Amino acid sequence: MSGLWRDHSATPHQRQLQFTPKRKRRSQPTQADLLIEMLRTARANQTPLSLPEIMGLGIAQHGARFKEIRDRGFRVENVMERKADGAVHSWYWLRFDPERDGAL
Repeated sequence: MSGLWRDHSATPHQRQLQFTPKRKRRSQPTQADLLIEMLRTARANQTPLSLPEIMGLGIAQHGARFKEIRDRGFRVENVMERKADGAVHSWYWLRFDPERDGAL
């Protein structure tokens, strides 16, 4: 059951986005691949990736995608802020990219 959603393919809409993976694992990017590219772009801009940006892509089960990414060796930090009105804001920082940063 744990592998049910692993390597979930990107939707046709998600595939139309400007996505050029540096590493070709398969012919079509997965949602995890899209999420990694979003994290890399945010890191290059020295900004976090916000949850609304992730949700805007319609990534299914983003928590599962983060687990999948972390299982591949990526270190992603989640920062949450609770507002006085009860709203919760969440941001993600890519702290370590095993494909670009080398070994720990």
